[in-house]
Amino acid sequence: MPEQNSFTNAGTNTGPVIFGGTIHGSVRGGDVQREVAEREVAEESRPPRSVSSGSIAVTPGVGKPPRVFITYSHDDERHRDLVREFATFLRADVGIDVRLDQWADDGRRDWSLWAIDQLAEADFVLVIASPDYKRRAEGTEEPHRGRGAQFEAAMIRDNITQDLPRATRRILPVVLPGRRVDEIPSFLNAHSTTHYEIKEFTPDGVAELLVAITGVARFSLPDIGTFPGVPPEATGRSGSC
Repeated sequence: MPEQNSFTNAGTNTGPVIFGGTIHGSVRGGDVQREVAEREVAEESRPPRSVSSGSIAVTPGVGKPPRVFITYSHDDERHRDLVREFATFLRADVGIDVRLDQWADDGRRDWSLWAIDQLAEADFVLVIASPDYKRRAEGTEEPHRGRGAQFEAAMIRDNITQDLPRATRRILPVVLPGRRVDEIPSFLNAHSTTHYEIKEFTPDGVAELLVAITGVARFSLPDIGTFPGVPPEATGRSGSC
């Protein structure tokens, strides 16, 4: 997409993110509901898989993969290609429904309306850090430069102001290889909230990002054991009068 129309956008989420495919099968008559119910019970009783090192595992379930938009600026051709490579990895290898402006540039389009629509439909937005994006997001860029990124960032700021806790979980700052944390826009609070540094486009490289998208921790909280209590001698009491 042309630089002045670089709309790839952020999103809101109307419910929990669900992974996995729909239930399939060819069953006759009244057996359909029974089989569906049995599968749902079996699925609920199965412990969720977490994102693990060396492999991509997401929480199973019924429904569509999460829809994610990538917002970025066209700093240069190399950065633009890197963003597309990252988006392709997430979509083709990880199975996330990533939407990117470069894949939608198939004809004349009203990019402002397109961006607004994507904002309404996306579950998560990945904000790609770069010097140009930071300037445009913080309002220090010239008005005629990177107008797409400026428009996207304005919508993101409005989303954050409207519902900070919700937006904090949904808007995910990402630092790609060769970029720096200080290139994240200041309103995303990169030093007091989580950001995602991607060292390489591999399962391990995106593991922490997938935790944010799936809501499943890499390591489960262990069950708490039995606390033995404080022994009498520790309190200075002998237990006898």
